[in-house]
Amino acid sequence: MLESELGALFNEIAESEPAMSRIDPQLAYRKGRARLRRRLAGVAGTPVLAAAVAVAVALTVGAAPPSPAAHPAAGPGAPREFGPLDPYLSFGWLPAGLKLVDGDILPQVVGIDGARKIFASRDDWEVSAYAAGKCHLTAQAKGLKCTSEAYGLTAKFDGRAPAVLGHPAHWSGDYLIWQYAPGGWALLTAPFPNVPYKGPKRTPALVRKALKIARNVRYGAATPPLKFPLQLTALPSQWKLSSVFYQPNAGVLQAIRFALTTGKPDLGADGGLVYQKGMPDFGIQPATPHGSCYRYPKRKNESDKSKVETIGGHVVVLTNFPRPKFPGQSLCTAHAVGLSFYINAQGKKHPVMDLATLFRDHLRILGANPAKWTTQPIK
Repeated sequence: MLESELGALFNEIAESEPAMSRIDPQLAYRKGRARLRRRLAGVAGTPVLAAAVAVAVALTVGAAPPSPAAHPAAGPGAPREFGPLDPYLSFGWLPAGLKLVDGDILPQVVGIDGARKIFASRDDWEVSAYAAGKCHLTAQAKGLKCTSEAYGLTAKFDGRAPAVLGHPAHWSGDYLIWQYAPGGWALLTAPFPNVPYKGPKRTPALVRKALKIARNVRYGAATPPLKFPLQLTALPSQWKLSSVFYQPNAGVLQAIRFALTTGKPDLGADGGLVYQKGMPDFGIQPATPHGSCYRYPKRKNESDKSKVETIGGHVVVLTNFPRPKFPGQSLCTAHAVGLSFYINAQGKKHPVMDLATLFRDHLRILGANPAKWTTQPIK
């Protein structure tokens, strides 16, 4: 089943006033060294619009000695773009007691997280891979610069690492960086102590684990299927998935957050997803007996308004946010065929489609049994 921590997090969001960010402001703090994608997305609670689409983070732990130019990786080239229904990355080996706890798929970068449980900060190993052409060595091969509509990266190398399957590799703070295929670069975030403030303490045991994990990462290999507990029907033809955040559940990879787009996302990135203004994104969790949705009270001079409706036999809370700088709409239901939903459409005063209409006319809920879920969320 899904980890209880994420269920608690989702219920916390549903039961309390939502923040401007799409992720819990305390999430990264609880996790310690947050995942690359969350860290580059503005670090725990930065509003989506403020999380610049091309964030650049300089990793400057230690000096950067000259490094020989890297030789091109051999074999098939890296994908030019990652498909939202293809997890692409998988672990071939993790230390005893660890497992895949979550992953995300964006057009230009994918990631997986191995740990004892989700949001754990100790013994947490994270792998990210960039699409072809998104990363390039800096001058004199002293570092790596990656550009992406979601998460940019500038990493200064502070030492050579042993090769990863014959490909040159480098250390940068708590990152092990290597070229996984022609045109494509990957990085492993390792739980080294003393990063970032005092520099990495790369103990031999952790170095051996890092290299073994990196050397056994699988790219494009068969994985458990990515499944969705809902299906969207009769949508406009240009609507498609932009990004997905998933977790293992009963032998499948369950999409628990995903966003829709009609083209290039233009709202920004946060929490492992990329967003387009006015287009919906979804959060899905199992319903709980005491789950509920926050309702904005009707107060004088209060702009955010909630109303309760019954749509298709399900009680939903529909909220409008007429905020000048960050308008939007949300729909929440705590109990719908064993599931709870939180749907957002932000960045425009009037969403591309009213969320009540989306929920009533275009959303087919498949229930809480993974055997009934679909691999095709848009039909």
